[in-house]
Order: sequence, then structure tokens, then C-alpha cells
Amino acid sequence: MCWAVYRWLQRRIGQHASILFLVGVGLLVSYTFYTALYPADEFYQEKYEQITLLPFPASGRLIKKDASYPDVPQGHYRACALVEVAPQDYQRLQQYLANNPRFSPRSCILGDEYYDDLPFEKVAGTISCTRYAHGYAQRGPFELLYVGLLNDGKSLVIYRFSI
Repeated sequence: MCWAVYRWLQRRIGQHASILFLVGVGLLVSYTFYTALYPADEFYQEKYEQITLLPFPASGRLIKKDASYPDVPQGHYRACALVEVAPQDYQRLQQYLANNPRFSPRSCILGDEYYDDLPFEKVAGTISCTRYAHGYAQRGPFELLYVGLLNDGKSLVIYRFSI
């Protein structure tokens, strides 16, 4: 289809317009692949909101992040981020999760529980279970949503795993 548009532009408007069209299509495809492989911070902020059911805090700062490329055709992917928040936001989140019946306590998870999950390993693989003060999970039929609060009072791990 792109070739047909290129040929049409070449005949109707000229060589420059047709080359400009091909360059534009190439840039669009490149940008799409790049953002799929390396999502922007907004992607992880949305995952925070999806997992915690709360808006991303103003004090929040992404320290480390990684995500897998979505599987075709189902679109399953994994995403993990280490987030640093203000101590008051950390306490608010901990109290909210502890009192929310949708979340069940789960002190720690390890990436090898989920088939050597590369995004989890890159972000939280070196964090031992002893560094988690609290953890909460929400299981769906095809996904696991997890928030791990580290015992430094300001850091948390958010993790989304879909199967």
C-alpha cells in the first residue's frame, strides 16, 4: 500500500513529495517500535495507577524501569519499576493497600517464580526479600499486580505480569 501511494505521489506531485512520504512512514514505524521497546515514563506512571488504583503521586520519581515487548497476538507483557516517593505518600499507600480488600498481603516475590522474568530481574532482581517491609498483590485471571514497599520508607516496586 505504501508503494502504491509512493508511486501515485511520484506521478501526481513529484519525486520530492514521494520521497518525503516514504521518510515520514519510516519515521513513524521507527517511533512506534522504539516506544514499544522503551516505553516513556508515562507508561510506568499508568502502570502505577493500574496496580495501586491510586493516582501517581506528585513526589514520585522513577528510579529504574523495564518492560517486555507485548506478545503477538495476545498482547501479554511484563512491566516493573522501582519508584521513590515522599515518606508521607509511602505511608498513605501502605495504609490504603493494607485496608483495601482487593489486595492480599504478599511480602515478597521473586522473578524466578514467573519464568525468569527479565524486566523484574533488571529492576528488582537484586533486592532481597529482607528489604521488603510490606507487599500486596492483586491477582486476576490472566495477570498478577504487585506492590512491594521497601523498608527504607520511601521506595516501592510495582510489577505487572500477564500470562
